[in-house]
Amino acid sequence: MKRVKFCMILMFTAFLLCLFAKVYSENYSGELGEVKGKVEILKNGEKDWIPAVEQMPLQLKDRIKTYNKSTCNLEIDDGSIINVGDNTDMLVESLEVTKEKHESKFSLFFGKLVANISKMRQTKMNVNTPTSVLAVRGTEFAVEASSDKANVGVFEGEVAVKGSADSDTEEIKVKPDEETTVLKDEKPQQPRKLEEVMLKYKERNDNLKKRVQLLKERLKRVPPERRAQIRKMTLERAGKIKAKRTELRERRQRGDQQESQQGQIQEK
Repeated sequence: MKRVKFCMILMFTAFLLCLFAKVYSENYSGELGEVKGKVEILKNGEKDWIPAVEQMPLQLKDRIKTYNKSTCNLEIDDGSIINVGDNTDMLVESLEVTKEKHESKFSLFFGKLVANISKMRQTKMNVNTPTSVLAVRGTEFAVEASSDKANVGVFEGEVAVKGSADSDTEEIKVKPDEETTVLKDEKPQQPRKLEEVMLKYKERNDNLKKRVQLLKERLKRVPPERRAQIRKMTLERAGKIKAKRTELRERRQRGDQQESQQGQIQEK
């Protein structure tokens, strides 16, 4: 009986590793970096959240969640970095990066992002929040969102902001050292000078610039093939962690069932 259970566990582990390997075969354009605190990721098609680890490749429909005093970076292969603040829930809708273009779309359900986006000729980035849509063309900005409000601040470049995707509101342009607020079902407020919260995000962006420089140097130093190899190994480790968690959960469930059965026998 023990041998049968052991074989079943091995087969299940092998299945998960194959699944993660299949997922990896897609063309990734970035990875997680500088993970601090409790950060979890929900892979496309999966039911269970797993711990996020550095160098885990970004996948289409990855959902990322940070907890209190926890952050991470999305490091893109064109040298862009998106810092995900604490208590944030977001989704990678699309991500395609080549030497000539950057096209991406993210949904920010709640929380905050500080982004330093590489300035390429063909940069097209969108960030959707519950109350707003941001169109970015290579710039440095921050967005803080909740279910009924979004604040958008720009530090360099320009961001076009309008109401949520299902609302018919006018678009405004937010320029450097300006911010705007978008309330639910309302048009964006007229841009104003950066206020206290956005000024703090601007300081965070200044620190992010150093990380951007390090990323660009690493991208030059580490060839794409090597980056792909590292990301593959990271995904495989994540698969093993997931398999181990599943095994432990099943053991606990079997133990609880046995205790329950023993209790019923004793009562009789």
